[in-house]
Formats: sequence, C-alpha cells, structure tokens
Amino acid sequence: MFTNTFAPLIGGIEKSVATFAEDLRKLGHEVLIVTLEQGKTDHTEDGILRLPALHKAAGGQYAFLLPGAAGLNAALNEFAPDLIHAHQPFMLGSSAYRHAVRRGVPLVFTNHTLYERYADRTFLGEIEALERAARALAVVFSNRCDAVIAPTASIARILKSQGVEPAIEIVPTGIDIPKFACGDGTAFRRCYGIPDDVLLVGHLGRLIPAKRVEFLAEATAEFLKSTPDGYALFCGEGDSIPALSEHFAATGVEDRLILLGNLPETEIGDAYAAMDLFTFASMTDTQGIVLLEAMAAGTPVLAIRATGPEDLVIDGESGWLLDPETTPAEFAGELQKLVTGPNLRSHTAAARARAGEFDRQFCARALLDVYRKALKRKAAEGEAGDRSESAVESFQRRVEAEWQLLAGRAEIIRSLLPTRGFPRLPE
Repeated sequence: MFTNTFAPLIGGIEKSVATFAEDLRKLGHEVLIVTLEQGKTDHTEDGILRLPALHKAAGGQYAFLLPGAAGLNAALNEFAPDLIHAHQPFMLGSSAYRHAVRRGVPLVFTNHTLYERYADRTFLGEIEALERAARALAVVFSNRCDAVIAPTASIARILKSQGVEPAIEIVPTGIDIPKFACGDGTAFRRCYGIPDDVLLVGHLGRLIPAKRVEFLAEATAEFLKSTPDGYALFCGEGDSIPALSEHFAATGVEDRLILLGNLPETEIGDAYAAMDLFTFASMTDTQGIVLLEAMAAGTPVLAIRATGPEDLVIDGESGWLLDPETTPAEFAGELQKLVTGPNLRSHTAAARARAGEFDRQFCARALLDVYRKALKRKAAEGEAGDRSESAVESFQRRVEAEWQLLAGRAEIIRSLLPTRGFPRLPE
C-alpha cells in the first residue's frame, strides 16, 4: 500500500490504511505500507517503509517526497508484491503506478478525496485552474489503474460522471464495532468534569476549515445560548481552534465549551458515548468514519446532507440530515429541538444497527474480493501473451510506464490551458 500520509498523522486516509493493513494481516496476508517520513518516526516499524521527505511545507503538517526514493526498489524486490494499492494519485501514487507496471502486477486505487472540493477549503481554492487540475489528476490516474475503489456509492457516481472508466468498486473503511459499543460515557464525563445531567453535543475529528468547524462552532454556541443546561464537546486538533474558541467567547458561553485535543485511543469510544448527539457539518468527506464510530457507540448524528453522511446516516432513524443550504442558526434550532425532545435516545438502537453494517472484518473481505478480481484479470492478460518476457521487452515496459506518467501530466496541463483559441495537445 502506497500512501503519502500515515501515522502519526490522524485522519480518514491514515485510519483506512492502518485498519485494512491490520485486518488483511489477520486474514493471513502480508502487507507492506510505503509512506513518507513524518516527524520523528520509528524506522524499525514492522511492515512499514518510510521514504525521505520534506516537512517544512504546509506548516509542517504534511510531508513531500524528495527525489530519489532510496531503498524503495530493493524493498519491493524483497517483498515481491502480488498487487500494489495506491491511496493518492500524486507523489507516491506515481511511484505506485511505476512499480506496478514494471513488475507486471495489478494497480488498485482508492479515491479517498474529492480533490476539487477539498481545494475549496485550502489555498488551492484560490486558483480555479488548480481545482480543475486536481480533479483531472484523479481521473487520469484512475483510468490507468486495474481497479478503482470508492468508499461510498455517492462518490462512485461522482467519479463516473467525471470520466472514470474502470468499473468502480464500493469498499468503505470498516470500524471496530465492539470497541465503540462498550464506551463508558459516564466515566468520560466525570473524568473531564462534565456534569452527568447536562445535554452534551459534540464533535470529534480534525478541527480544520475543510471540515467546516467554524460553522459547527457558530451553530453550537447559538444552541448553548438558548439551552442553559447544554454543553459542547470538541475533540481534536487543527487550525480552526482559535476561531472556534472565539465563537463561544463572543456568544458568552465559553464556560460550557469542553475543548480537548486528540484523545488516546482508549478514550475515543467513551467520548462518543458521553455525547447526547454527534454533530457533523463537513461537505468534503468521501465517507466520514467518525459518523460510524459515533453511531456504533449508540449516539445519533446530526449532519449536513453531502457525500459521506448521505451514504451512512439513515435520515430519521440513525440520525438526521439537513440541507446543504442550512445556516448555522437553522442548525442550532434543529439541535435544540432534537436534544430537548423526548425521543432522542430512542434512536440509539437504530444508530448501532446501522454502524453494524460496516464491521471492519466484512469490509476487509470486500477489499480482498477486489484484489482477487484484479489479479484474475491481470493473469488473463498474461495468458493472452503466454510467453516469457525478454530483457528488451522488460525495458520497453518500464519505458511505457514513464511515458504513461508523462502522458498523464500532459492531460493535466491540458486541463489548465484556455479552452478556446489554443491548439489541442497530441494524444
């Protein structure tokens, strides 16, 4: 598995790679995670190869691949992969493609991110051409893969509409149902000084603009203003924390804001169980694993209807979905109605049942099915040739990989160029 980001970073992609790798190993398979150095990471980690990277860009949060990935080819020669799985289309995605072609093994790609939507919430959104390039890059890369995976059906439909040609398999990241089902909300409240008898609405995840944390802060602060026995819990870290705190201070309810950082793994299930309602306003997620975790803990969800939530939350049963045009004031009003109503906890069973459909072992087996189909197709291609490959043909295949990568970049450049009055690039 090739991924640009991995632990100690915390996010959906990192959690997906770690979860699937662990579960595939439990099912008897060998997994090598190829990723980038991230801070002071342990280079003796079993099953992980970290490549040299630059850390100063993007505030030091993300690493960028340095030229000449020393040791990668030797490590792959020793590991001898049957299949390569890329989790991004750029940086290590290019390396994944190059090595899959060189070695004649299938390349699988999971599209975890709608890059043009994510760009809207980052510096990339300031340049429209870069948004087009981000979308084009994912499509071009997908069309050079042997199998494409989307975490949800809504993402699969979007990818198909954007021009992804291979059949798109839907394989969500699974969750550890027992881990979240046994959360102790009472113990969590007492540990952090949250009264047992207050109404607690909360959010857990990266506190960054792309997740619309300021929207949640404004809505939740307004909810607390009209609900004297209400408290708010935010767990996580990110650039939106100062703005989040300011919203509660400006509304005069900062004394009822519980702001925690990234929780230890042993406390996450307890945090969900401590909440009366889990809130979620992101419109960039392709899945939204935290929604499933909250529901597995028996906590219903209030979210904006978008990719991810609309695939996971059964409106009116395991939670509630609001229109994308919903304002913070309207979100606050819905919060107040649900949390102070008589039937909130009656949705606990439905929330647990819905989350149960995404058990991690089931999802791991679904991923294995995708792998097996890709391997079968690749084997059929080899049987069609049915002869050993000469050194010259091996060299030609490597050149073809580089040419395909170059051709892909040409398509990205084409997407950046004016659409009128400019000669078309050759195919």
